[in-house]
Amino acid sequence: MTGQPSHVGEREESFVDLWLFIIVATTILAIFINILAFKYGTAAVAANLLYIPIVLAAYWYPRWGISYAIGISALFIGVVAFVTGGAIAELTASFVTCLVVIGVAAVVSSLAIHMRRNEVKYRGIFNHSEAGIGLVNSSDRVIKEVNLRFAEMLGYEPSSMESLLFYRVWEDESDRDRFFQRLSTQGNVENLETRFVTKAGATRWVLLSAGMLPDDQFVCTIVDITARKQAEEELIIKDHAIRSSLNAISIMDLDFSITYVNHSLVSMMGFPEGHELSGTPFWKYVAFPQGIESIKDALSRRGSWLGEILLYKADQTPFYVMLWINLVKNDTGQPVCFMASFIDISDRKQMESVKRKALEQIEKNIEQFAILGDHIRNPLAVIVGLSSLAPGDVTDKIILQAREIDRIVTQLDMGWIESEKVREFIKRYYMVGAQDASESGGAQGGVVR
Repeated sequence: MTGQPSHVGEREESFVDLWLFIIVATTILAIFINILAFKYGTAAVAANLLYIPIVLAAYWYPRWGISYAIGISALFIGVVAFVTGGAIAELTASFVTCLVVIGVAAVVSSLAIHMRRNEVKYRGIFNHSEAGIGLVNSSDRVIKEVNLRFAEMLGYEPSSMESLLFYRVWEDESDRDRFFQRLSTQGNVENLETRFVTKAGATRWVLLSAGMLPDDQFVCTIVDITARKQAEEELIIKDHAIRSSLNAISIMDLDFSITYVNHSLVSMMGFPEGHELSGTPFWKYVAFPQGIESIKDALSRRGSWLGEILLYKADQTPFYVMLWINLVKNDTGQPVCFMASFIDISDRKQMESVKRKALEQIEKNIEQFAILGDHIRNPLAVIVGLSSLAPGDVTDKIILQAREIDRIVTQLDMGWIESEKVREFIKRYYMVGAQDASESGGAQGGVVR
């Protein structure tokens, strides 16, 4: 960013050159008039003309003002001595006049230096401020001057914005009218969020403040808040997405105190709509706190944890959820909060319980089949043995029927083997029995019960 626009510097240099010519010309004219005044007897009045070049020199060249005044005073006393022939009265009066002139030059130089310092200071603030600053004429609303930041925000060069109507940079007419109404009635406007139009026709959000100044003008400052407004809009969209999500979501601080929950989680936990959970510790709703430390340890090591956990509803009814909790960090990598997502798996857990009970019943039936086969074969062997004592073809008939019974029992044994395969299939593919849900969850996080 430059110190000041080049056209401003050129304009000030031209003023300095002009006033240098005026100072030299008025000095020569004042000395010449004083010479004539001493000749015609009006020197008392003519001496006052010396104040004009001295004051001008002290104002425009304050660091050389006193030296210039001393030089002109010496020249004036020399002229008086030459014209009057060294008359004591005229020399004394001229000396007093010169002392006053030097004193005036000292005062004006001091004031000019102080004013220049303030001007440099405020000009530096004006030109180097990160906020855009502009001066506007109150009566015709024409921009008189802007700093580089003001022009850059709107895509202009500073010089091209001078004489531009301030009305042209507004996008919203209602905001513009409200701004000028407040400015005219209150004399200032603070922190008005509005939209300006750039030279290319784009829209920029700005934070606008303004205040009335003397000489029928006002100063306005603008800060570009386009990025902030875009971030706010993105946050609104994300917040709406979280609030309306079917997934139950919670945000917790680093101490695991709840700071936000969406509607789905409130509903899942059986609380009435609008119930406030913020500020309560998350672990308050965990049914088995013994596994909390393992979750904290996983979060500290990996930054996330996934697994099943048993929670309490509002009426203290326990229910299972699949919990996925993550550590959220800012742009610098510092932890800021935890974000957790919940899925109610109570129905799934209930179905697994039903499957487990069915498998247990199958195992019992298989055991009964094996026992029943033994119970049938034992008396059958006794029958076959006793039948050998019977005469004739009765024994053959009894043995034939016994073999038929044995064949049937053998078919039951084959069915037992097939049932054993069914049981293994159920264990493997339906995750009940020896391989339950805890083993499936343990690979990614664990189960807290």
